[in-house]
Amino acid sequence: MKGINWKFKNRSSLGSILMIVFGAVLVMNPDSASALVSAILGWGLLVVGVALVIGGFQDGRDGGSIGQGLLFLVVSTWLRRNPLMIATVVGVLLGLTAVQHGWRALENAQRSKRNGGFWIPGAVLAAVELLVGVRLIFSPLSVSRVVLTLAGIAMAACGIWELISRRREKKYIPGTPNIIDADQ
Repeated sequence: MKGINWKFKNRSSLGSILMIVFGAVLVMNPDSASALVSAILGWGLLVVGVALVIGGFQDGRDGGSIGQGLLFLVVSTWLRRNPLMIATVVGVLLGLTAVQHGWRALENAQRSKRNGGFWIPGAVLAAVELLVGVRLIFSPLSVSRVVLTLAGIAMAACGIWELISRRREKKYIPGTPNIIDADQ
């Protein structure tokens, strides 16, 4: 029984240590995760694109699957050559969304001012959202870096917490809910 528990404890500790290591990598180099996602997506699209092109020629279908396969091959090549493009596109889209939402919030603050309502906090928040949106449009990778850095911190903290909690948990003798096994 001790051998089985020891193997389980080592495996769970290994998972916690890997979480700490990957979290540290994300904190030190957040662009690596974006590049890895782009690379995986790029290679996946390459495989699907080749399969669609080959399948289109073998089945003798119309050019739809061949055209789609060629499109996948082009996007695959683009993603593999520019690995941070996904993070850039997502950052720009978030920036455009923030500008649009900030503009509407500013319109609502103006409407509230005309109606004699409490408009200053809404206008301040709208202006901040507009500025953040413009910042994201012109510097889209900053969002990816911040989010992935925070994810790395959270991942490392979870790994550390798991290691600490595994050391502190008590091992009970099977079949007896109140007796702690002192040998473990």
